Order: sequence, then C-alpha cells, then structure tokens
Amino acid sequence: MVQKHHLFALICLALCLLFCVPAQAFAANPPDYERAKAQLARLKGSSPGANSWQACADAFLEVYDNNPKWNLRVAALFRCGVALEEKAKVTKSSVDAKKAAAVYEQAAKKYPSSALADDALFRAAVVYNELLKDQKKARVHLEHISRRYSRADHAKIAEEYREKMDGKKAASSKKGSGSEKKVNIEKPGRAGSHMLAAQLGLSVRTIIIDPGHGGRDPGAMHNGVVERDVNLDVAQRLKKILEKLGYKVHLTRSGNKGISLAERVRFSRRNKGDLFVSIHVNAAENTSISGLETYILDFARTSSASRLAMVENADSGRLGDMDKILTEILTGARTSESRRLAENIQKSTLSYLKKNGASTRDGGVKGAPFFVLVGSSMPSVLVEIGYCTNKSEASRLKTSKHRQRVAQGIANGIHSYARSLLQK
Repeated sequence: MVQKHHLFALICLALCLLFCVPAQAFAANPPDYERAKAQLARLKGSSPGANSWQACADAFLEVYDNNPKWNLRVAALFRCGVALEEKAKVTKSSVDAKKAAAVYEQAAKKYPSSALADDALFRAAVVYNELLKDQKKARVHLEHISRRYSRADHAKIAEEYREKMDGKKAASSKKGSGSEKKVNIEKPGRAGSHMLAAQLGLSVRTIIIDPGHGGRDPGAMHNGVVERDVNLDVAQRLKKILEKLGYKVHLTRSGNKGISLAERVRFSRRNKGDLFVSIHVNAAENTSISGLETYILDFARTSSASRLAMVENADSGRLGDMDKILTEILTGARTSESRRLAENIQKSTLSYLKKNGASTRDGGVKGAPFFVLVGSSMPSVLVEIGYCTNKSEASRLKTSKHRQRVAQGIANGIHSYARSLLQK
C-alpha cells in the first residue's frame, strides 16, 4: 500500500511539473521561424506588395536552410510556399506561381509522412488550377491526396475541390470502381519499384558527355590544376571507353572553347541523348575537403551544395532561368532515373579507384539546382571528380593515370545503369 501511495505521489508531482513549466520551455521552434510566422500573419492582415511577400518567403527559406536538425523544417518550407503563392496573386506572374507550386511540391516530396504533406499537395493543386490554369497537374496532386492521404484533413477538401473542378459531384460508387483510371505516382528511389525507363522498354544508346567550363572560363584553378583542361581530358577518355562498349557518344565541346550553359542544354536536346553526364572539378575554402560527389537536379540540402550551384550557374545569364530550374525539380520519373544513374556512377567510380590504390572520400549523391541539368527528358547528372583545393587530390588530378582511372570508373557506372535497364 505504501508503494502505491508513493507511485501516486510521483505521478501527481510529474503532472504538476508538466503543467507548471512555462510554454516556451517546450517550444522547439527556432526564434527566426516564429518571427517569420509573425511577419506572415501581419502581411495577411494587410495589402502588401510583391516585395513584402518575397521578403517573407526568403525569411522562411533562411529558417529552412539554417536549421537542418529541426524536426519541423517542413513547416518553414510550406510557409515559404504560402508567401510565394500570395506574391503570385499580386504579380499575376506565371513565373511566381510556378515557384510557389515547386516549393509546395518539394515540401510534399521531401516530407511525405509530415502532417503538412497533404496541405502542400492541395495548395500546389490550387496554384496549378487557379493561377496557372493547368487542370491536368492540379488533378495529379488531388489524386495523390485521395490515394495516399485518404484519412488526412485535406482528403475531403481535395475531393470536394475536384468535384468543383468537374462541375458536378462524383458518384460515391466511383470510389470502389475498378474502371476508374488512376495515376500512379511512386516515390523516387523507393525499394521494389520498377524503373519507368525499363518498363517502357527503353535502353541507352546515345550518351552526352559535357566537359564543364572552357574558353575564357577556366573554372576552378588551384594547386596547378585548371578545371576546364581536366574536365575535357577526362571527358575525352570517357568517350573512348564508352565507344568501345558500343555506345554513341557526343561531347558538348571537343576543344578549349567557351560554350554557354544554355548552348549545352540545346546540344543535348539536338543530339537526342539517352543520358547526360557533366564532368567538373570541385573547390572549397576548406582545403582539407576532398572526394567524389555526384549531383542530380534538386533543391540543395547543404550550404556547400548551394554555393557550388551558384558557381556553376554563373553564366546561365538570366534570373528567369531559376524558374526553369524550379519547375523541373518535381517528383517525376526523370528525378528517380537520374538518382539511379548517379548512384551507379558514384559507387562504381569509388570502387574502381579503391581497387587501383587511389581511394578517395565518398561525398555521396546530392541534389543542387544546376542549370545545365535542366531541359531534357533524359537522366542527367553532374560529377565533381575531386577537389583541386586539396593538395593531395590536386596532385592526382594532374596525372593522366588518375584521370584515366576516374574515366573508367564513371564508364563502369554508366554501363552498370544501362545494363540494369535491360535486366528489368
């Protein structure tokens, strides 16, 4: 009996402490997020201009970037979308509307288990339907909500919104009907999912290799390494290896001439490649950093990826190019296939280098908004083959032996990916 009284007393004490602790002690939200939220509330209660909405969106994006370990980062990303949507209503600009939709889509894609995932998909659908007049994309998101988030708070709202779009109420019997065509949206990289390219019976025949920089643009230059020259040398070696394997290969440049990012994109389209691989050499302020990294088109998750994208996008020419990048960072099959290609290249290159006594750090497969990866339907990746700011890695990059090893490793990865399509 005494033990029970002690237990009861402890429970009472715990409850007392729980409800007596100030609310802010439990607040996990960063202060800058609360400030941005207050800013959003103030703007909604007035009639602000486009610049105010953009500043609010930037504030939420800064919160998202600065708090990588915060477990509610999705809230910052979602509210960034809200601010951009409001800006689009003011400007009546399709560019602004597409940016808002892209941010909503990214929130749902990156945080599919979040309570805000269905909210983000619904807002994206509204933007597509009402601001961009694209009912097809709006329906894809509404269908996604009804299928994956059928018990979420926006499921009923999404259903009613779709009925409003149709101009009539959907019959309740349609829910269980097998005749209704459903759009199948799979998570990129999901285990057990079949590659869309393989399902369509596609194969890899033509490969576009893009040696980064060139001409008056030397790229990174450190420790005796000139990036444009290393990129071209590795690309030419890679071309020879792939041609011996039976592939048709095109280089975006075959000599030391300057080619804009837009011209590289047009080249890849014109030559109807099945894959696009851009070769680059990395650089960092921290000279101890080394390693191989492979990138796909996506939002940057780290400050280093953001800085790298800014450097590589330097000659894209127009601020409007960011619209093209944002609208292509979606949950489509190309993202999934690009990731598979990137993973094959990263794994095979690291393995080949290690096997030949030239191990390097695994920088991983990452996402960043590279303009050169925009605009084609083919799987596209950008490979950073090493850091010229690291003295040890720079020394290796200057040798033909190491560049040949890198080219062989990348070729192994490309060939591995191509064969996997035929095996499905």
